[in-house]
Amino acid sequence: MKKSPLLILFTTVFLDLLGFGLILPLLPVYIQHYGGTPQVGGFLLASFSCMQFIFSPIWGRASDKYGRRPLILMSLIGSAISYFMFGSAPNLAWLFGARVAAGILTAASLPASYAYIADVTSPEKRAGGMAMIGAAFGLGFAFGPWLGGVLSKYSIFGHPALATPSYFAAGLALIAFVWAFFMLPESHHNRHSSHEDKGLLEVFPTIARSLRRSDVGAQLTVFAFATFAFTAVESSFSWLVILRFHSVLTAQAAKLWNSMHPDQLFSTLTVAAQKSLIETAQTAATSKIFGIVGITILIVQVAVMRGLARKIGENRLVMLGSVLLTCTLIGIAIAPTLPLIWVLSAMIAVGNGVMNPSLGALITHAAGPKDRGSLTGAQQGLGSLARIIAPPINNTLVGVNSAIPFVSSSALMAIAFFLSLRLKPLPHTDKNEPAPPAGMPMDDATAEPVHP
Repeated sequence: MKKSPLLILFTTVFLDLLGFGLILPLLPVYIQHYGGTPQVGGFLLASFSCMQFIFSPIWGRASDKYGRRPLILMSLIGSAISYFMFGSAPNLAWLFGARVAAGILTAASLPASYAYIADVTSPEKRAGGMAMIGAAFGLGFAFGPWLGGVLSKYSIFGHPALATPSYFAAGLALIAFVWAFFMLPESHHNRHSSHEDKGLLEVFPTIARSLRRSDVGAQLTVFAFATFAFTAVESSFSWLVILRFHSVLTAQAAKLWNSMHPDQLFSTLTVAAQKSLIETAQTAATSKIFGIVGITILIVQVAVMRGLARKIGENRLVMLGSVLLTCTLIGIAIAPTLPLIWVLSAMIAVGNGVMNPSLGALITHAAGPKDRGSLTGAQQGLGSLARIIAPPINNTLVGVNSAIPFVSSSALMAIAFFLSLRLKPLPHTDKNEPAPPAGMPMDDATAEPVHP
């Protein structure tokens, strides 16, 4: 039986994002290991996003011109290279170089994947197809942080144990590349771009043109505000846990050590040994939070793929997600305990899980097959612009007071909610939508749970 191209795409994206989930909760520990601060962490995230901002629209147009498959393959091999560089980094400068390389080489992943899904799904199943990417994120976040926490306890080939998750992530990306190279067919066969390619000079004009479009400008504006707001979660959540609950995590580390070593109390250890144990507790706490987020997103994305968007409407799901995120961000700003943070993490995942695939479906529906890559590239460029500007600001503010980034992000998400009231529902019977290319049948499984 011929394998579904959507199932193959899901598998490749899952393997790639599992690698990302492996190292994400460890980023603050990495930065502290090399003597960095939350502000340095913000600039590290911004360096990656700066490259994504520049190259996402370019790779999006390239996927219209040359096909989706070559861009997906480039992104996967780029992930393998950048994860290896990250794991072997001897200092902060090398760490920054690895993230810059990752931003350039992996910027094609989401634009090409979203355009691929739009190529092979009908309008009524498009949100379900977009939710596959969210489900891959969910699986990566559900299993990656836990696996990264386990792997970070072991050293390989004499390298520091902290580097082991990065090397494992590089291996996963390489496996995904080989899998996609042999199994993933091309979805886009009418290969020409509707825009003249002007390279880097086209980045801002491409985004500006898309925002001015009457059929998609409102959706992209909501996406811009929501993404700016959500960067507080992406860039500052781990730092909030580490900074706000430092005494709690220190007590947990001491209690665990004392229970296992009653003859040598935590207080008698060297400062370096105590710091190492505290970092282990910090890694466990942040990994648990990202695991909760991943599992919840997975559940929500399955609901979307089962037809939730068709029953409720993509525009209403965007409204629901944005108002839920507005309230949850306020909750995170004032949460006094870790168990409450765990609950709010799940609520963040629900809001994000229903909003993102619905927005993606509304945006890609506005484009014809010839310029879907350009439009999704502009969308990801907007997202990258938000992630260039916001992380240095958020991570500076979280060092002043851990509540500030989340209060300000709640205000931005509230604006996104009011803007979402203008969105129109997605028509689910579009007679003008072209059929999938020959040999690329629409997959009925987009309305069902997808398992690799």
